[in-house]
Amino acid sequence: MHNLQSRWDMWVAAAALALVPACGNGSTEPIGASQAALQGANGIGADLVIDSQWGQGYCASITVSNQHASATTGTWSVGLDVGTGAIFSSWNGTFSGSTGQITVTPQGSNAAIPASGNVQLGFCANIPSPGIQPVILSVSSDLPPMGNGVAIAEYKFPAAIDATVSPDYATELWASFYRPTSLEAGRQYPLLVFVHGNHPTCGTGQNPRVDNNNQYAATGTCPANYVVVPNHRGYDYIATDLAARGYFVVSINTNRGIHAASSSPSDELVIGPRGRLLLRHLERLSRWDSGAEPTPTELGVDLHDRIDFDQVGLMGHSRGGEAVRFAYNEYRRSGSPWPALIESPVSFRGIFEIGPTDQGQNGQRLNADQTAWNVILPACDWDLSDLPGLRPFDRMMSIPEPEPFFKSFYHVWGANHNYYNSEWQVADGNSGGIQGCIDHEELFDPLEYGSPAQRETGRLAAVSFFTANVGPDRDEAANALFDPAFPFPNVPYRVRRGYHPGGDSADSLLLEDFIGPTGTSSYGLPNTTGGTISVEHIASSGHDPSLSVAWIHDVAEGSSTFFQSNWSPVGTGFDLTGYDTLDLRADRGWGSDPAEASFLVELVNADDSRSSAVAIDDYLELGPPPRAGITLPTARIPLSSFSGATLGSVRGARLIFTTPLNGNSV
Repeated sequence: MHNLQSRWDMWVAAAALALVPACGNGSTEPIGASQAALQGANGIGADLVIDSQWGQGYCASITVSNQHASATTGTWSVGLDVGTGAIFSSWNGTFSGSTGQITVTPQGSNAAIPASGNVQLGFCANIPSPGIQPVILSVSSDLPPMGNGVAIAEYKFPAAIDATVSPDYATELWASFYRPTSLEAGRQYPLLVFVHGNHPTCGTGQNPRVDNNNQYAATGTCPANYVVVPNHRGYDYIATDLAARGYFVVSINTNRGIHAASSSPSDELVIGPRGRLLLRHLERLSRWDSGAEPTPTELGVDLHDRIDFDQVGLMGHSRGGEAVRFAYNEYRRSGSPWPALIESPVSFRGIFEIGPTDQGQNGQRLNADQTAWNVILPACDWDLSDLPGLRPFDRMMSIPEPEPFFKSFYHVWGANHNYYNSEWQVADGNSGGIQGCIDHEELFDPLEYGSPAQRETGRLAAVSFFTANVGPDRDEAANALFDPAFPFPNVPYRVRRGYHPGGDSADSLLLEDFIGPTGTSSYGLPNTTGGTISVEHIASSGHDPSLSVAWIHDVAEGSSTFFQSNWSPVGTGFDLTGYDTLDLRADRGWGSDPAEASFLVELVNADDSRSSAVAIDDYLELGPPPRAGITLPTARIPLSSFSGATLGSVRGARLIFTTPLNGNSV
């Protein structure tokens, strides 16, 4: 039996309403941490804080902490890049130089750091122009690696104009790198690459840090009393979990250049440069893997022959979501230079997006066919309140694939746009200043500076997706989280799921998508109604223009009130014996009545007899959608539930409205 099923689209709609998002993790220093803490393979960590700034200089402190069970035995080091600055004063550390990349080692008095202890050191530097700030690149010690631990390091190369990425402005290769602390001999590790969304590059203050300046994008510096926003570190909560499970994770920073770039009619959201920058990172990683270039020492590990480019996954948030889709398509494009530039062939096994844009390139929308794909749709997203991440799902339901790769959406109630990035510390809101969810409960407090509860919804979904789809040891059973055929876990939040199994008609047979005129099925036959009911084929607001739906309204309930889609003439029918479920997308329009809408589903046999009726309630909740967001989640009804159905010859499906809709519509 095929485990991918027939599809049938339907819609519930009514009066409209609307809703929500924007930012995450705070620091406690007077000005702000220049970056999130790094973690060495052996439990040693380092965090840098800018303590004071003036026009031509700054003073900073570094806290080196030891989370190992043992004390350090006298050797630890911190890799530091002060750029064009010049250190003129330092304390509690031995500095290998005063400018550029520097290694800091202990003085005799602080060489041994006890377990769970820390030491502090610091320095002051002059800078040739305001806004130049230091960056920690690595931290290490002489202790043995911690089992099941995670090491976090960074690589950052000088900004330059890369004509392939964009000829108009300088960009830089800057990313955080997450890995297991102990690498197995001879093992190659699957690779995940993350891209953040559009956000200011300089912030000021604390609790929350207010990110309201973009100077770094153009100059590589921030104004006095501002710090560089580490946008790429906002997904540590996902990356560290996956690294502990045996993945290499690279989270790319796109602050420089891209965030100051002017849009163009062909690329209004500057998606192309983001995607090409991702591919440039893959090229550099491939050169370290092949040995064509030495791995930067700050990564703390030699990557030669360590990366499994046959097992690559991508994750993007906001514009980063569309950017990873762009990179995927750019790599596969006929005539693309990237397969030759990236020294190992890349197999993209899955794409995971969070609240993405869907603006398109040169008038063409981007899809993710021939790979597994999921999108998180934050129900209280005020930044992208029309949830454009739905549109790729709508489109891809109609794209045949030589092999089945599922597509899904994951509509998280109570979630906003910003708090999936822990570095975005102010909740997004609408033009009226509303930051909440209006008609359902938030997973966040708009007065707080992030939401652990919301981040957990992202962590569970991302970790389940990548462990199920990327890696030689992947466990495909974890994909049940995205499939409505399986019960949703008992968690303290609500998710509505949309699902398409992918493949071609042998895997998923389209039965009705309402592309014909009202009253006509997708197979050109007259549809049938009974009782008092109105059915119209329309485009659905907020969905891809290619999607048509049936709007069912003005219903007088009764056992004879029905809508029937006919796919085959009486006396004939479709053979559905090779399929497992009837898939149906439906939603209820927003209305003041909180009661759930309901209807029954029957299959119509070739001789016009009908199967037993199955209540949609057992497979889909049709209460008022949050903020009137009609997402059309998926019900997956086992064909075995339709007793009396002659599955070898089915000519239609009937929806029966025996209960009142109370003015609502489906």
